[in-house]
Amino acid sequence: MKISNRFRSLAGVSFVFAAVLLFAYVVSASEHPGSAVEHPGKAVEHGGKAITADSVKQAITSYADAQEKAHGGVFMIKDDKLNKTWKLKLAVIHDPVRMFEKGGQTIYFACSDFNSTEGKDVLDIDFWMVPKDGKLTVTESKIHKVNGEPRFTYEGTTLKEVK
Repeated sequence: MKISNRFRSLAGVSFVFAAVLLFAYVVSASEHPGSAVEHPGKAVEHGGKAITADSVKQAITSYADAQEKAHGGVFMIKDDKLNKTWKLKLAVIHDPVRMFEKGGQTIYFACSDFNSTEGKDVLDIDFWMVPKDGKLTVTESKIHKVNGEPRFTYEGTTLKEVK
């Protein structure tokens, strides 16, 4: 009888552990839209030209560099919620890079951490890009998180504000 109770207890703990892992996977999967461009350097064909996770990251880096050059060495983004303009430096571009279809267009997506130049704040900024004239062009950037606190989440490819 003791073996049976131990087995039930172990089975119960295993079930709870599996449920927690499944919940964590579902929650993290909805944080960003689209499917992963799985490996840096793995080609995703678009219009005869290969787009890789590395090329998406390079497009974001180039965009941030150009913005910094235009704004005295900092990346600036308007924060409508806090009614301020952040002055930032690119820290890291997150894996995985993602792509999805919306409105008949392939959109490439990645989020990046930026550090404030005026304090210890860290902003997670999401970038959306499309192929245009043989290169990836940033079409939108949006503050996703400030110091880990999300501003929005995704339902499919639609943004849903966090209240």
